[in-house]
Order: sequence, then C-alpha cells, then structure tokens
Amino acid sequence: MDIKEKIVDLDLPAEKRWLFLEAYKTEVNELLACYLKDFEEATFLFSALGDYKQAVLRPEYLEEIRSIASFSRFSEDEVLMANLYYDILKFYFGCTAFAVRSENTTLHGRNLDWHTDNDLLSKHSMIFDFQKDGKTLFKTVGWPGFIGALSGVKPAAFSLTLNAVLSKDKPEIAFPISFLLRDVLATARSYDEAKRILEQTPIASDCLLLLSGLGAMEQVVIERTPRRFASRVSSEGFVVVTNDYKKLENGEADNMLQATSCGRYDRAQSLLRERAPKTAEACLYILQDEDVMMGITVQQMVFDNRTGAITLVKS
Repeated sequence: MDIKEKIVDLDLPAEKRWLFLEAYKTEVNELLACYLKDFEEATFLFSALGDYKQAVLRPEYLEEIRSIASFSRFSEDEVLMANLYYDILKFYFGCTAFAVRSENTTLHGRNLDWHTDNDLLSKHSMIFDFQKDGKTLFKTVGWPGFIGALSGVKPAAFSLTLNAVLSKDKPEIAFPISFLLRDVLATARSYDEAKRILEQTPIASDCLLLLSGLGAMEQVVIERTPRRFASRVSSEGFVVVTNDYKKLENGEADNMLQATSCGRYDRAQSLLRERAPKTAEACLYILQDEDVMMGITVQQMVFDNRTGAITLVKS
C-alpha cells in the first residue's frame, strides 16, 4: 500500500496548516463519519463541548479544527469530537509497543490496534512531517482530519506512542492526551523534559505512554491516570508495553483491553530476549508475530530515534 507523507507547515497561521487536506476531502469525511458513528447514542457530549473548549483547549488547535471543518461536511464541534475519540472511547484500542537499543540508536516499534469498519484507518494512514523554517521538527503517524498524535518521533531526540488502559480513577476535565503528545513532540527539547511533562501534566483519561530516547537507559513506560503516574524501566536493554498496568496501583482487573494483554506482552518479551532486533525489518518481524499482532491491528510502525526515519506498514 502507498504511504503518503505530507508536510504540515507550522510557520503558517493555524487556519492554513491543514488546507492541503482539501485534496483528501473524501478520506476526511469517511474517517470523521467512522469516528462519529460511535457517539450516536451520546449526543449529550456535544452540549459540554463549549465549556470544554474555553476551559482547556488552546486557540491554535481550535483554529486548526475550524479549518478542517470548513472543507468537510461536518461541523467544528463534530470534527473536535472525532479528534477527542481516544479520551472518550478508548475501549476500542489495543496496541503493543516496545523500544530496544540498536548500535547507536533506539528502535521504537508499535502495533496500533483499533477497531474500524472497512479498514478505513489502515487504508487512509498518513505520515505528517511538522516543519518550521523548512526543517522537520517532528513527525506523526495519523490520518487526514486528526491533528493530534498517538505515535510520533522527534529526530535525534525521542519518540513516543500511546497504548490504552483502564483504571478506576475518574476522568478529568483536562487536556486531551493526543494533543499533549503533539505538544511534547513540538516543545520538549530532550528525553528528560518529555518524560517530566508526560508524568506530571493532568490529562483527561488513563493511558500507557512508551517514551524512548537515544541513551542506553532512555526507555520508559509511563503509566498514567488523569492525576497519577508510575514510571517503569527495564535493565534488559528493551521495554515492552501492552494494555495493563504493571506498576501503578488501582488498575481495574478485568476488562476487554486486558483480555489478550498479558499474552501479547509475554510473547513480545520472549522474542526480544531471543534476539534483540537491529533493524526496522527485525522489529516488524516481532510486531507481526501471530501472538503479538491482533485482528484489529491497523498500523505497524518502527521509529529510528536518531534519524527520525519511519517504517510504516498498513495492515
């Protein structure tokens, strides 16, 4: 499948950054319709968006959302709701990810597992190259119409990915995690700075964040609830994350996300111990193992943290 890579010019005003997506209007509308279908029985959510936008979201992101709405068949609030999908309906996400040292870099591999009809998320996957002054600041793997980040890399600095998890902690009226990940990619100057922000910033919902840098010890899984965190490292030269808390207390023991989580975690650990991958292709071999990959896997990717290169396979 052809992987499209598009430049998002951050030197442009916010309302003009995504206008190149007008050429992909059909894809934008298909994806927005797919996301919004899951909110059909929850129309009450839209009544709270006005206060949420004013209290939490920055004008820059609202301008970007408004711009996308201008050439889609959906309202500004509908486009925003679709962009908040993870924080509202994370039950649909799985995911397996790992980071491993390889010579003078770190390879960060991840399966994005997300239920979708008609392979829309796989079919319409894109790489977005966010640039300032004509130079790459960071890259994300996403879809037309989605302005946040679930997976991204800042060349010569770090990469990060998000996995879903559930706790008993209450959701918060706070910054959406996909927007926070984009913020970190844009503003954090180092692995340590990114780690501090991801650990300490109040967020809207539970998540597991895999952050990897360039140093031998720069691999961490940050286990989050809206207000709490616990960070997990490994002495094995790699770290793995799926969909359950390993360190943070108050995890919810039985839920649909965890049904296959331990099996995928154990298999990925075993494969990494057998032979540490030294190339993106070797990382994909692990991600594509029948006991690691899920039936709802839509993207498989490997980031090279030193160069910022992305190897992406649409499943």
